[in-house]
Amino acid sequence: MTLDNENNLLKEFLKGFYRQIIKIDDYKNYESILIEWIKDYLINNEINIKNILELMEVHEENEKWFSSLIGFFYEYGLNDLNIIDKNKSLTLYLLISNNINNDNNELFSTYQLLNIIISKYLLSFYYYKDIILNKRDLITKEFNNLEENQTMSYSQLENFNGLEINLCKDEINVMEKYFDTQNNKKYYSNENQLDYDKKKELIELNNLGHCYQYGIGKKKDIFKAFEFYLKSADGGNSDAQNNLGYCYQNGIGIIKDEKKAFEWYFKSANKGNTHAQYNLGVCYQNGIGIKKDDKKSFECYFKSAKGEYSLAQNALGDYFQNVEKDLEKSIYWYKKSAENGNKIAQYKSGIHYKYEKNEKKAFENFKKSANQGYLNSQFELGYCYENGFGIDVNVAEAFNLYKIASENGQSAAQCALGTLYKNGQCTKIDMEKAVYWYNKAAENECEEAQYNLGRCYQYGNGVEKDEVKSFEYYKKSAEKGHLKAQFELGCCYYKGIGTEVNKTKTFESFKATAEKGHFLYQSGTEREKDSEKAVYWHDDKVTKNRVIEAQYNLGVCYYNGIGVEKNNENAFEYYEMAANKEFLNAQLELGNCYYLGIGTNINKSKSFELYKIAAERGLNVAKNKIGYLYENGEGVKKDLAQAIYWYREAAKNGCEVAFYNLGYHYKYGIGVEKNEIKAFELYKKSAEKGFVNAQNNLGFLYIMGEGVQKDFEKANYWFQKATAVDENEVTYDNLGICFELGIGTEKDENKAFEFYKKSAEKGYINAKFHLGYCYVNGIGTKIDKERGLKLYDDTTEKGKNNAILYLKLIYEDNEKIASDLNLVNYWYKRSAENDKLALYKLGEIYELGKGVNRNEIRAYSYYKKAAEEGCVYGKYKLGFHFYHGIIVDVDKEKAINLYKEAAEDGNNDAKEILTLLNKQDEIDEW
Repeated sequence: MTLDNENNLLKEFLKGFYRQIIKIDDYKNYESILIEWIKDYLINNEINIKNILELMEVHEENEKWFSSLIGFFYEYGLNDLNIIDKNKSLTLYLLISNNINNDNNELFSTYQLLNIIISKYLLSFYYYKDIILNKRDLITKEFNNLEENQTMSYSQLENFNGLEINLCKDEINVMEKYFDTQNNKKYYSNENQLDYDKKKELIELNNLGHCYQYGIGKKKDIFKAFEFYLKSADGGNSDAQNNLGYCYQNGIGIIKDEKKAFEWYFKSANKGNTHAQYNLGVCYQNGIGIKKDDKKSFECYFKSAKGEYSLAQNALGDYFQNVEKDLEKSIYWYKKSAENGNKIAQYKSGIHYKYEKNEKKAFENFKKSANQGYLNSQFELGYCYENGFGIDVNVAEAFNLYKIASENGQSAAQCALGTLYKNGQCTKIDMEKAVYWYNKAAENECEEAQYNLGRCYQYGNGVEKDEVKSFEYYKKSAEKGHLKAQFELGCCYYKGIGTEVNKTKTFESFKATAEKGHFLYQSGTEREKDSEKAVYWHDDKVTKNRVIEAQYNLGVCYYNGIGVEKNNENAFEYYEMAANKEFLNAQLELGNCYYLGIGTNINKSKSFELYKIAAERGLNVAKNKIGYLYENGEGVKKDLAQAIYWYREAAKNGCEVAFYNLGYHYKYGIGVEKNEIKAFELYKKSAEKGFVNAQNNLGFLYIMGEGVQKDFEKANYWFQKATAVDENEVTYDNLGICFELGIGTEKDENKAFEFYKKSAEKGYINAKFHLGYCYVNGIGTKIDKERGLKLYDDTTEKGKNNAILYLKLIYEDNEKIASDLNLVNYWYKRSAENDKLALYKLGEIYELGKGVNRNEIRAYSYYKKAAEEGCVYGKYKLGFHFYHGIIVDVDKEKAINLYKEAAEDGNNDAKEILTLLNKQDEIDEW
């Protein structure tokens, strides 16, 4: 760094320190505010404390320019060894004053004068800090009781060799102008001296009013205060004119008169008083003593802000945020105000930086504001420490900050403190204290606290469980726009928690969560708008998840018509919205939409992609669907090995449909070695998890004795179980067969008829034939051949599409299915005429599954009826069933007798069987 650069750096450092010290309002923490500013300055200029101190100490003008600043470094240990030396600091503070007094020197530069003014401030703090703080606290308390946000003016005028300087204002421009003037003698004229004496007298009258108003060195007397302000104001002192306006506005020492208040503010403002310009802006904004006028209010704020008055700059930030709506300008003025030390603007700037994800700057602004006692910033600073936002995590510091702000009534901090107690962070878990602070915050209308109380009452955490109270708190919070509460309210309406079930309100609550949350996280506009409000809970992970889940739930509502008219396009839109935010179930449902063409065009490749994403994230249902797509070559090349892999992956985690699919593959040896025992085990696992298809198939396995010993009672049990879970048409038909034939239960033709009817009403082809058979033969109902035959015909004509659906695994040719249906219809009609051959043919049809689903039970039933009617083919088939134990227990004696009857009637198949049995010595020659 060159010598000129070093010189410029030090000059700007001195000017910056001066500007900071004259605008300090928080005398309690003045040292930390100044130290913080010094550190920021050094970081921004890439120089450390040791180097800046050395540069000041070795500078040729160090005693005249930097003695007070060097003293500050030693008073607070801002040196390489962190050594505090208060004696040295006092000597340095006094040095510049002693030099001027002893040498009777004139001023030579702006920097010398800045050093003098800084020394006066630091000496005041050194000797009188406690007294200053005591009086300041009294003034602050009095300000806090006043309704409006106007400010008062205070000046301290001093003459430095003829140069008049107000020690309470930034007068660098005045100083530089003075030292740049070639003919300084004009400042010493008698005329100027008289003018200075008059000004000083008016300032002293104003200051005397200030002392009487607040009891500083005088007994408090607001009437005398008013008198002194009036004398000074009549003499033309702009500070007194502003203060007089303040007295009239608030009834201090005089009857309240807002019109006169406005008049005095106006006089003072016209003389350039920045405080009065600001106060005048407040009057125009709120209609105090004058008609409301936003334009004039803005003009007044702007004039004051240009004079670097921080409250006016903050007011301009508010104006551009709430009136003219210009976010960029709003942020600009908040930053200007914050740089000038305004704690409210520092807070608002912190909020802006927070949502811009500039953690460091957000933290810095919150800290500066919190150091001045601003409650919202104390909460935000606690949030930063708790979450490691712009600073390392320090829950202990967060706890302390929340506690300070909570005890002063800051609702967000009260809520946050309650959560720390609930979670046992930096303290023992204490639900009683958690609920206490939640209640405090809720009483102050904090929506997060109301939501938290809803959770406490819903689950009985720290309070007695009370779902009605839970609902009430969710409702209060939701009405304020709290997203998690809106979501939970939707759940309450859906499940009837603390209120009656209301599907319409369910939909409305989820819609509010989904739409507001989408807007909030997409644009950030809402957060900027609510910067005054601590909305940290809108940014937490739980809230974002609830918003996404609400979007998914909204898709479910639209798809199923829950609380709203069914709308597949809207369902697709919300599923897609949630899926894009990686909500697992939404990815699955979006895959279903693309697979089935729900609200969009069918796109099996897209469906496969979404299922695969969800499957790889661990969703069992998606794993099973991936297996199905691989098995059938839909959206991906057919690959049985991959299908089995994904079915197994899903089954590992208990997916009931995957168990069923694997069972099917083992039963028929598709992609794996056929294994009926394994198939049974897998069907059983699926059935026990409630999957209806598996329960139905398990019943068949018990009837057929495939992979397990025959057990008709268990078969009937699983059929009954399936109908209890779902009104499944196939299971109804199976139960009809069981009750008609007495399989695993007592024979009950009435129940058989009821189950056939239920199944037939759902369009099941087999059941329609069975129902027609019941009408023709009077099984469980009166004989009605006309109705039965009509049902056969209707089944054949209207049921072809359903038949194709049910039999697509057996036939590829739709015409073949239709032909077989006609054949079934033909033989059913023949059976209505007690045709024994028709009964046999129907048994054959069910045994082979031609035109209807294969059904061994039904086949046995028709073979038995045919045999009883004397049908030779029926006797042979019935013998075959008894010999091999198909549907019935093995009974070889009965089987051989039936074979003999059939053979004697000329059945060649029966003759061949008997010959073979004779050769095997199972029977004697017949």
